[in-house]
Amino acid sequence: MRILIAEDALISRRLLQHHLQTWGHEVVAAGDGAEAWQLFVENEFPVVISDWMMPEIDGLELVRRIRASERPGYVYIILLTARAQTEDLVEGMEAGADDFVTKPFERDELRVRLRAGERIIQLEQTLARQNQELRETQAALIQSEKLASLGQLAAGMAHEINNPLAYVMNNLAVLRRDMQAAMEVLNTYRKGCENLANLAQDLVAEAARLEEAIDLPYIQKNLGRDFEAALQGLQRVRDIVSNLRDFARLDEADFKAVDLNVALASTLEMARYEIRQKDIQVDTQFQTLPLVHCHPSKLNQVFLNLLMNAVQASPSGSVITLRTQAPSEEMVEVEVEDQGHGISAEHMSHLFEPFFTTKPVGQGMGLGLSVSYGIIRDHGGTLEVDSTPGQGARFRVRIPRQPPQEA
Repeated sequence: MRILIAEDALISRRLLQHHLQTWGHEVVAAGDGAEAWQLFVENEFPVVISDWMMPEIDGLELVRRIRASERPGYVYIILLTARAQTEDLVEGMEAGADDFVTKPFERDELRVRLRAGERIIQLEQTLARQNQELRETQAALIQSEKLASLGQLAAGMAHEINNPLAYVMNNLAVLRRDMQAAMEVLNTYRKGCENLANLAQDLVAEAARLEEAIDLPYIQKNLGRDFEAALQGLQRVRDIVSNLRDFARLDEADFKAVDLNVALASTLEMARYEIRQKDIQVDTQFQTLPLVHCHPSKLNQVFLNLLMNAVQASPSGSVITLRTQAPSEEMVEVEVEDQGHGISAEHMSHLFEPFFTTKPVGQGMGLGLSVSYGIIRDHGGTLEVDSTPGQGARFRVRIPRQPPQEA
């Protein structure tokens, strides 16, 4: 383990350091409490051994500061002291010390007490790891339930929308055909207008007036284009429904060979409304990629999470950049970069923790990045982030072409 020593007596400090290093520990020694505190702030130490009596910051104050700090993981603290009165021990324990070693210390006693601390730290680390696994499992279950609901909703929407949509598209196609035929009949009649004027001048004049009123030449000129635009719009609706159904499809249990450029394009369509609402430009820098064997719907979920986070963090009128490349024959890389407010240093270490969110209550559960991290990890890849507060963030997904399950 990495152990911090705080001892102002040179001989005692060197003796402590010698014993600890002999037992295989990495040791950092400080000559007083102030130096020890600075070292603790800048580094991670699971164990601190501190003298009680020191100048500037004594052992009790050092203990209190360590306990008040918001550092991940438990720190086991042993106080070195010549005090043996019960009230002294109580004071030290109330300050936050875990154990005591009487000065001058015995080598074997120090080793035994340090081993006890090691066991406690190992138990704490095991519990923390199990707790993290439980939280990840809980987050994944919640997200799976959400996706299951989305899949059912998408299937229902696809069925309810596609039936009337097909009816309208078919009728519109028939109407276009019939209108074109009717126009041909009308043109045939118009060829006989001069002869008809001799027989029914009033009727021809009324027909001419109606043609002018409705601007018949304009209608004839644009009728085909209007029908084509309407059919294209309906096809666009059908494509949106299909994208939603494909995106949320949960029956893809097997790995499939996928072009991630196509997956990103589909994801981009899913977020198109939010992108337009904020007047955001999307710069797609896609390079030709080899196929990746993956769970398509799960990777779609990751890309949508990253893209939506970028949209929410971006100011109106800014640019989001999507990049893809293959840095090696075995690896594919996807980047989502925004020009938003960035991520603060204090939040960076918690970014992928389940249920961690900086959004207001009701606007996010803190599951997106955590679940995304787990999905990419299960694919044998990595999810990394670079960010400067005030200058945006860049999330980088690196995925092997062949995941561990198929390697």
